[in-house]
Amino acid sequence: MRRQELACDDPALFREAADRCEVGYLGLATADGTPRVVPLNFAALDTTIYFHGALAGEKYDLLRGGARASFLMALPYSLIPSYWTAPQHACPATHYFKSVDARGRCTVVEDLGEKARALQALMLKYQPEGRHRPIDADDPTYLKPLRGVGVFRLAVESWTGKVKFGVNEPERIRRLLIAGLRERGRPLDLATALEIERTLD
Repeated sequence: MRRQELACDDPALFREAADRCEVGYLGLATADGTPRVVPLNFAALDTTIYFHGALAGEKYDLLRGGARASFLMALPYSLIPSYWTAPQHACPATHYFKSVDARGRCTVVEDLGEKARALQALMLKYQPEGRHRPIDADDPTYLKPLRGVGVFRLAVESWTGKVKFGVNEPERIRRLLIAGLRERGRPLDLATALEIERTLD
């Protein structure tokens, strides 16, 4: 990463991104070398990323061969207007965020037990209130659906985290941003202000 002051390799960042990010972006190269990015719902068990889809189509054809892939998880925070710190200059305008760029090899999951664990992890993430019969490969209710659905695994070999909250700005500027965020008071602004405050500790 070019901006090393924004880099983060804390495993807690990977876990936070995997738990909170609702849509991840799978990056693949098609047969002719064209990049393709696919938005997906997903869940992570440790650092293995799982998602589901059809057992047919271009994505399936690419993944069944054990494709190299990247996977981006991004958590957006507040937009920062330029005029908070430079009334006449556009350059300070920016957007704060956390992100994880994971890389590895994607494969199709064949084992019904692993499929069930992955799909149950998806249910726990997107429907945390429960109110469904847990997905279990030994439950006859789920045997046919498990056989018919495609579940895919990205075995993460490496990942890069990026956390952008003004750490490269002087303390005076960061305090101006905190004040501006608290005054503006949009839904993400308080969370962004708290993240900037952590950079002052």
